[in-house]
Amino acid sequence: MNKNSFTLITLITLLLVSCDTGFNKTKKCNITQVNGTDTYWAEYLGHDQTMDFWPDKFVNYWMVVVNKNDFPNIGFKIQGEFPKARYFSYNVYGEDRNSTASLFDTQIKAENCSANPFKNQEKETSVDKNLYTLFVVPESVSEFDKNDNVLKFIDGEEEISLVLRYYVPFEGDRAGVGLPKIEVFDLDSKESVTISKTNSSLMVTPQILSRINAQYSLQIDNNVRFYRGDPTGLYPNNDNQYVRTFLNYDDDDVYIIRWKVPTFPQNSSEFDSVEVRYSSMNLGDNITNNFDGIYDTQYKLDKDGFVTLVIADEIPEIREKAETAGYNFMPWTIPGNRGYLIYRNLLPKKGINAAYILNGVPLPSFETNQSHAITHDAKNYIGAYAPTGLRMTKDDYLADFGGFNHKLQE
Repeated sequence: MNKNSFTLITLITLLLVSCDTGFNKTKKCNITQVNGTDTYWAEYLGHDQTMDFWPDKFVNYWMVVVNKNDFPNIGFKIQGEFPKARYFSYNVYGEDRNSTASLFDTQIKAENCSANPFKNQEKETSVDKNLYTLFVVPESVSEFDKNDNVLKFIDGEEEISLVLRYYVPFEGDRAGVGLPKIEVFDLDSKESVTISKTNSSLMVTPQILSRINAQYSLQIDNNVRFYRGDPTGLYPNNDNQYVRTFLNYDDDDVYIIRWKVPTFPQNSSEFDSVEVRYSSMNLGDNITNNFDGIYDTQYKLDKDGFVTLVIADEIPEIREKAETAGYNFMPWTIPGNRGYLIYRNLLPKKGINAAYILNGVPLPSFETNQSHAITHDAKNYIGAYAPTGLRMTKDDYLADFGGFNHKLQE
């Protein structure tokens, strides 16, 4: 074989190898598109003051609710793009509206040739979108267990709900991406099924509202105490921990609340090193609408890591006094006189003995033991990490913050 022939064969071999490598790479990146729609989602924006279930002002929600009596044998295949947000997750709920299973951002594996930005992964290809695919099926179905992202709902529930959440979305309410496509399919035939659209005005049940309103009698003095609450019926996020309190507001009232803030991330590279992924305090009413809120990056922290929040009518001298002292100010904009403060910590770092773990506070049983109004105050269990406060008149506030700072030193 002469030198020219050898060179030609070598070039042809290299060309074939290159083509084969390129073909395999393209083939490997093929993603089966979901034959679905985004029209099943009912949208609930956290800044909408007419939305029930005490939404967080800085979180947006999308929900699909299915009556299993009408659709007894279905599963869901969902394909979406990783959003631009602090956090996102899927929760499934039974008919009591309690979460039965969930997956959050870093637990969700990206599709071939996509990357999960919540895990600081970098793309290895030039694919434009970072995609994921998720299956939602009954617990009794095992054939999808080999798939990467699977959520299971409880068999026998008359109603199931699927909720998608974006916390602190960037680039608009939908976090710079389109809504995920949902394909509903028959579990036996795998044929597509068309389901009813979810009502965009879901409401809290009268039984839940009665339970909530019965607890306003627990504000027995001017001290503001926070408690764990029963989230049944309110679509709680499985990754959140909550404490809450009740405010009976008179026209002359000012409330001051203070708590120590767990460390939180400035970007995704800090997710594993901080104490919580996200923290917020929201002000709602007794019928579960939400009217205002602040979240971690808005907190005005003092040198010891505490935030102080003043809640009162929007009066210039009251706001100015708060802001001059380095406190956050939240105006009372609730139509009635019953307020409900909810403090949330999201994805607290593991460790049941950590001082900031809100679930370290036991659930009270106010109906059977009214002494829990004192004994189950969150500060008795988690100390300075529990919000605590004082109610005072406007004159007392303007004089010396109603003695609030002195009281905390006692």
